[in-house]
Amino acid sequence: MSGLKHELSTRAVISLATNFGEHLESFAGELAHTIKAAHKNVDPDAGLIFVTGGTGVIGYRVATRLLHAGYPKVRVGALHFDHAEGLNKQGAEIADFSWTRPDTYATALEGVQSVLCTVPPMKNFEKLFPEFLKVCKEKGVKHIVKLSFYHARKTKDMFHDVHLVQSHAVCDTLLVNSGILFTILSASHFMSNPLVYQGKELRKDTTPVSLYGASGEKGVNYVSPNDVAEVAVRTLLEPKTHFDREYTLTGPTAITNQEVANMLGVFLSKEVMYVDQNFQTFEAASKMGGDPAWWVQDSVALEKVKATGKEEDASFVTKHVEKITGHPAQTFQEYLDWKEAMTHEELA
Repeated sequence: MSGLKHELSTRAVISLATNFGEHLESFAGELAHTIKAAHKNVDPDAGLIFVTGGTGVIGYRVATRLLHAGYPKVRVGALHFDHAEGLNKQGAEIADFSWTRPDTYATALEGVQSVLCTVPPMKNFEKLFPEFLKVCKEKGVKHIVKLSFYHARKTKDMFHDVHLVQSHAVCDTLLVNSGILFTILSASHFMSNPLVYQGKELRKDTTPVSLYGASGEKGVNYVSPNDVAEVAVRTLLEPKTHFDREYTLTGPTAITNQEVANMLGVFLSKEVMYVDQNFQTFEAASKMGGDPAWWVQDSVALEKVKATGKEEDASFVTKHVEKITGHPAQTFQEYLDWKEAMTHEELA
C-alpha cells in the first residue's frame, strides 16, 4: 500500500544502521555520478532539507541520494538516534522526530527550508498534519514535497473508498491552501509492497511460499520506489520548476500478481505461489495476522479497487516519471534487479 508503513520498526532500523553500510557502498559511486549529472543546476535556495521519514522505503532512498550527490544540508527525522545512525555516518543530521509527538516538530524544523513529507502508518494522520504545517510556517519552511496516493484529490475516484486516500486528500488540500510552496507526488502501489508487507511469509524456510491477494488476477499498476525517490530528489534540488505542482507517478504498465509472484520466485530463489482469495477470506486472514482494524479495512478496500481491473487501462498510466527524470519508469523486474538500492526492510 502506498504511503503505509514507510517507517521501519526499531529492530529493522538498528539492523539497517549496523549491517547495511557495506551493501550501499557498492552502488554509491554509480548513484553519485547519476545524481550529480542530473543536478548541475542545484538551486541554492533548497537550503537545509528535512526528510520526515528518513528510515522508510522512500525517505531512506531520498536521503541516501542527496548525501551521495554531495548535498551538504540533509536532516532526517527519527524517534531515536540509533534508528538512523547509518545515515548520520554518511553525513546527515539526525533530529528527534515523531508524528505522534508534536513537541518534536519545532526543533526538527529549525533552520529548514525544504521538507520531504512521508506519511506514517497511522490512523487519522490528517489530525496531526495541521499542527505540522503550522510549525513549518512558523519556522519559515519555503517548500514542502509531500508523498500522496494516486488521485487522492479526485473526490469521485474509485480510490476514495480507502480511508488512507481520504486522509491524503485532506492533508494535500491543507498543504495547497497553506501558502507554503508545495509539490505533491501521488503514487500508485509501490513495487516494494509485497516484500515489505508479506516479507515474513515470503522468506519462510519452506517452499513453496505464498503471496496473498484478492485482486481477481486483474492487472495492478506498481510504481518503483526508486523512481519516486528520484522524482522527489529532483523536486527538492531543482524546486522552482516544480513549485505548486501535483504529479501522478505510476509504473509503465499493469501486471498481475501471478506475474509478481513469478518474479519474486526468481528473486528469492524459491517457488512463490500467488493465492487469490475472496474479500472475506482476505479480510479474515489479515485480522488473524494481528493487523489493526483500520489497516485491514484499507487493505481490503485497496484489493477491491485492484479487482475492478481499471488499473489495466492505458489511461491509468502517466508519463510524469519519464518527464521529470528523463528516463522511462522502471518495470517490476528492473526494480528487483537494482537490489543495491533496497532498504533493509525490503531485504530482511
